[in-house]
Amino acid sequence: MTYRAWFSFLTVTILAFSIAGCAGGKAVSKVKKGEIAKTIDTPTVETDRYIEFDGIGAADQTIENMSQKRSLSESAGRKIAEEKMLAYLKGQQIDATTTVEQAITTDQRIQGVVSNTLRGAAVVKREWTSDDGCVVTIRLDKKKFIDQVKEIRGK
Repeated sequence: MTYRAWFSFLTVTILAFSIAGCAGGKAVSKVKKGEIAKTIDTPTVETDRYIEFDGIGAADQTIENMSQKRSLSESAGRKIAEEKMLAYLKGQQIDATTTVEQAITTDQRIQGVVSNTLRGAAVVKREWTSDDGCVVTIRLDKKKFIDQVKEIRGK
């Protein structure tokens, strides 16, 4: 291979890997054959370019209109994903109480409170299950988020 051909090959290879890395990649499917996977790995919750979270939503199964069920489950999934992302970015206040009687937990309540504004998170994937539940994947571009924070603070 000549120097020029080798250099061209190397340049194209580096460019391809750069584009693949910068594009952020596709969100990985969490639903297989209409069912949510029993194990959901999230190795890329945070990369150098973005932060990504999933939310699983379900609608009341007594609703007969499929469009309404899907819309409600999508909204629920998105809100859960947004709550997870906001808790990751800003922290979460947790209140918990556990009642134990005769060495058996009889009542356990855990409440998390997240309160803040989340801007710029985009839905990158919606997957419906066979029972019209929805897994929603949202992604936040870190650079855009930092730019928004700077703009809000007036810097």
